[in-house]
Amino acid sequence: MYIMEKTNAIKILAIVCQMNRGGLESRLMDIIRYTDNDQVCIDIFTYREQPGLLDSEVKSFGSTVYYNPPLTVKNMFWYVNYFKNFLKEHQEYKIVHAYQDAWCSVFCKGAYLAGVPVRIAHSRTAISTLSINNIVKNIIKIPTRKYATHYFAVSDLAGEWLFGKKNVQEGKVQIWKNAIDCNKFRFNEEKRSHLRNTLKIENKKVIMHVGNFTAPKNQIFLLDVLKELLKEDESFCMFFIGGETKLGLQRNLRLQAEKMGIQSSVFLLGNRSDVNDLLQAGDVFCFPSLYEGLPGAVLEAQAAGLPCIISDTITQEVIVLKTTKMLSLKAGTEVWKKEIVKATEISRRDTYDEMVRAGFDIQNLVKELTNFYEMVGRNKNAV
Repeated sequence: MYIMEKTNAIKILAIVCQMNRGGLESRLMDIIRYTDNDQVCIDIFTYREQPGLLDSEVKSFGSTVYYNPPLTVKNMFWYVNYFKNFLKEHQEYKIVHAYQDAWCSVFCKGAYLAGVPVRIAHSRTAISTLSINNIVKNIIKIPTRKYATHYFAVSDLAGEWLFGKKNVQEGKVQIWKNAIDCNKFRFNEEKRSHLRNTLKIENKKVIMHVGNFTAPKNQIFLLDVLKELLKEDESFCMFFIGGETKLGLQRNLRLQAEKMGIQSSVFLLGNRSDVNDLLQAGDVFCFPSLYEGLPGAVLEAQAAGLPCIISDTITQEVIVLKTTKMLSLKAGTEVWKKEIVKATEISRRDTYDEMVRAGFDIQNLVKELTNFYEMVGRNKNAV
């Protein structure tokens, strides 16, 4: 299908690593789906040379996806110049929206050198653990404040990490909630029964986890919890939904489950496009991350009416429902086990209205974001 280019639309260049089914990419894809392309056209700059899983859908809305060399610590200074030259060749972009946390410094500086007037740095994480990788990120992020014209964050915690606590307190950081398509996830008893029957888990107590396999997601912790649960109730099982990473963490988790003798109760479903349906089949959602900005997966689970048990390292701004409970990872597997058992006794219900009232519905966010793009894109005095 040929889509006529929207010549009067404001052109946004959104920066992501690759359009796969991660939290950021899923949220951005929702924004593209609901944005009026006559007003705003969101094109995608990726720093991968291979296509992502969502690229074809992005293009179906009339947006362009650009493929570029990988960005690494070793070539980051070269990449600033590379991105500057890219923007010099694509002067239709007056707004650059960088979603890449620490790497925002690279893209905002490149946009600054290219003379792009609106340079948005968007923080979606709040790194708190110490590792070589995280120390590097904390260094790389430093120039962001100098070169970004607008500071965005999904939560206060994420804003403090990238822009500093003072900027958050002084109102210089705009909080844009990590909104989702709430209607897509709303609970449906008939769908739940059908899925549980199809998956042959009618008599199971299903723990759900959604997240790509990366170290901060801390999925291995859930195996220890599951082992304790199975000692008292063999009907428990766990669904892990999320893609593999180059670190091989999914493989390591599978091998660990085999070593613990619980592999028959562990289901690795991989990268899925039907997360909204799969959540219907669950009984409780667990999310033991070491750190997060404001995780969309937890919002999706709440929108599906699932009781949630999450780590207390995550910002409290993600809590919408009373059935969402925070626990310390230091509390140990016994405490997590007891709370999961309690959660499985909670009846599922439709939580759509509560999610919308809390401001997490994608359609409201798109209206506000479109208004912002219109303001800074058409009014030079607003920049």
